[in-house]
Amino acid sequence: MSPPKRRRTSDSMRYYYLKAAEELRARIVKVGPGIGEETANVQLMVDEFGKLADDAEKHGTQVMLEIMPFSNVRTIETGKAIVEGANKANAGLLLDIWHLSRGNVDFKEIATIKPEFIKGIELDDADRYAIEPLWMDTIHKRRLPGEGVLDVKGFIKAIQATGWNGPWGVEILSEVERKLPLDKMAARAYNATISQFEN
Repeated sequence: MSPPKRRRTSDSMRYYYLKAAEELRARIVKVGPGIGEETANVQLMVDEFGKLADDAEKHGTQVMLEIMPFSNVRTIETGKAIVEGANKANAGLLLDIWHLSRGNVDFKEIATIKPEFIKGIELDDADRYAIEPLWMDTIHKRRLPGEGVLDVKGFIKAIQATGWNGPWGVEILSEVERKLPLDKMAARAYNATISQFEN
């Protein structure tokens, strides 16, 4: 897809999703980085993320950029550079334990993020060894919190230390869980997750 056509497609999707967010009264919209891209053009992303935040504000919502190990925003350092550079009150980072863990990000780095730039948290778990490509691991092999090898309690403590008081998301993309009846799946997710907040 040529850059101009890609931009037109992107702008059309942006309008569609922000309009949907407005109609649904969505609190926040998740934004993905460049999947499969090695290097981030940080200044370009700062400028564009800032514009996206302005558009989101017009629709009464916020935006959060997710750090992903198979993208051009795979470190907290890069994510911070983008959201701090854009410096918008309604824009920040989404921190998902799966992505940070698979990307070998030290949870101690979370303390370097200004609290106002943390906009969302997602909890889940994973097996010790990922399948390849990593994208397939993230959409099919996630585990309920506490059922894998990730340090879920350590992640929660690192987030709590920032003063985070927003909602905690649970993202279980699992070939096992998605086959269950909705009520059973929801109960399993709740019970597994809430147990991670217990000492």
